[in-house]
Amino acid sequence: MLTLVKNEWIKVTKKMSTWIMLALLVIFTFGITYIVRLGAPTTKANELFMSLSEMTSFLNLFVVIIAASAVAEEFSRGTIKFLLIRPFSRSQILAAKAINTLLFALLGTLVLFISSFLASNLFLVGESPFAATDFNQLPAITVALVYAATNMLLILFYIALTLFISAVIRSQSLAVGLGVSMLFGSSIINSIMLFAIEKYDWLKWNPFNFMNIKNSIPELLQNTNMQDMMVSPGLTYWEMTIGILLYSLLIYFLTNWLFNKRDVALS
Repeated sequence: MLTLVKNEWIKVTKKMSTWIMLALLVIFTFGITYIVRLGAPTTKANELFMSLSEMTSFLNLFVVIIAASAVAEEFSRGTIKFLLIRPFSRSQILAAKAINTLLFALLGTLVLFISSFLASNLFLVGESPFAATDFNQLPAITVALVYAATNMLLILFYIALTLFISAVIRSQSLAVGLGVSMLFGSSIINSIMLFAIEKYDWLKWNPFNFMNIKNSIPELLQNTNMQDMMVSPGLTYWEMTIGILLYSLLIYFLTNWLFNKRDVALS
């Protein structure tokens, strides 16, 4: 299994697009931070650093692209047959692709964390990452780590859902397109669901409602200065965390079942 994970990781790192996406993440982070400086030069560094310069959406987009390509690319190129004749089960192959997508997400999070810190302190009013914040006097670096960990929860769900799309659709381009549409469309669906939840309380357990989990971070950190901030209706941070994990596992097991049943004779 470790050999399979290693081989899959080599595939990911050998792609020029992988490094281009990481480079774009750094460029966008510095670019957005510089724009903030032009508009509000007195902004303190930790104000952006704590939220990772609001660049997690770009990271999530790149992770979705990697996940969508993971399985669909094998079918598009016809290399899935070569994978299946090796001494690995389909479940192991899918698990290796999921693990490598997660590893890319962790690498991207690290790159974003470092670039956000450097950009914020380079272009804005410099601050120590250990300086106390309005979040219950917690250090800025602690708050940034909470935001990073919370975004990783969302990434788990995105990976599971995108792998499902990738396993069902043979076309790599179509899988990527649907994966990206899912990422951006979820925010629209989420906005619509907020109105429906007011009438039907049980809808608060739908997975799109869990996408509001970042809004509940101030509540989690007991930020007394931001108690009026909107959070997910009727759900706490930990309830949404458990919900995201359960939905991710459910979708992944469904994907694994479909991947094992899929006929590759025409691939």
